Amino acid sequence: MRLQTGGLFTVMALSISLTVPVTAWSREDTRFDIAYPDVNRPSTMAAQKILGTAYAQMGIKVNFIALPAARAMSMWAAGKLDAYSAKIIDSGLPDSVKSSVPIMIEEAVVFATKKNFTVDGYDSLKPYQVGYVSGVTYFEDRLKNVPQKETAPNLESLFRKLDAGRTDVAVDSRFAFCLVRKLGLNQVHMLEPSLERRLGYHFLHSRHQHLLPELDNVLRAMEKDGSIKRIQEEVMQEYMTQCTELSGTKNKKATG
Repeated sequence: MRLQTGGLFTVMALSISLTVPVTAWSREDTRFDIAYPDVNRPSTMAAQKILGTAYAQMGIKVNFIALPAARAMSMWAAGKLDAYSAKIIDSGLPDSVKSSVPIMIEEAVVFATKKNFTVDGYDSLKPYQVGYVSGVTYFEDRLKNVPQKETAPNLESLFRKLDAGRTDVAVDSRFAFCLVRKLGLNQVHMLEPSLERRLGYHFLHSRHQHLLPELDNVLRAMEKDGSIKRIQEEVMQEYMTQCTELSGTKNKKATG
C-alpha cells in the first residue's frame, strides 16, 4: 500500500497499514492455478492427487489445467500460472522455486516396430531416426546429440508415425504403452532396458516462494507416513487395470 501526503488521508492510510496485514495473494479467496502435461500418464495423475492433498492441508484451493508443453511455457512466462505440477528437469521455468520432495517417477523407454537392439543410453539411438513429442524439453535435451530426429504434436501422432515407418524408433514414458494398446498398434513394442529413470519435483512461481517451506513440510510428512507412495501405487494399479481391459477388448475384436 502506497501512502499519500496530505492531511486526513495520510492519517487514515497509516492507521489501516498498521492494523491490516497486506498480502499480494490470499489463499482463502484466490484460486491457485497449477499446470500439468495434457498426456494421460499415471505419474501425472499421481502428482495431481498428491498436490491436491497437500494444498488442501494448507487451506489452498487448487485448479489443475491440462496444457501442451509449449502453451504451458507461454502462460508461465506471461505470469498466468501459479505452479507446475511436476518436472523431471530443472530448466525451462524461469522465476520458479523447486520443492525438495519428489512426487513423481518417470521411466524413459524406446518404442520400435522393426528395429530390435539393446538399448544402452541415448547414444545408442544415434544410428536411427528418433521420434518424440514436440515441446517436451526433457527429450529435446537428452536427444541433442542424436542427428536424426522427428517430432510429433502428440503421443497418438508419435505412435502412428512409428507404426507407419516414418520413424525408426520413438522415445517416451514407459507408461505411454497403454496408449499403444488402446490404438491397437500391435507392431509397436518396447525395447529393454529403459533409457533412464528420473524423479519429478513440484515447481512454484517465485511470487509464491513464501509458501515453499510450508509445502515442503506437508510433503515431507506425507512422504514419511507413506501417503505419497500409497497414492502412486493406487494410481498405477488403476492405470494398469485400464490397460489390461483395453488389451482384452482389442483381442476379443480381433478374434471375432
